Amino acid sequence: MDFEAAARLGVRVIWALSLPGKTAPVTAGESIKNTIYNMLSELGV
Repeated sequence: MDFEAAARLGVRVIWALSLPGKTAPVTAGESIKNTIYNMLSELGV
């Protein structure tokens, strides 16, 4: 993750090392995808 680029673009980044990507990558990926899709839907994107 390029935190400096994110800051320049005004994107909030969370350094979340506790995400379950190492132990359950497929499930974690699906959960993250669903969350992003829901957020975009709520924004009308």
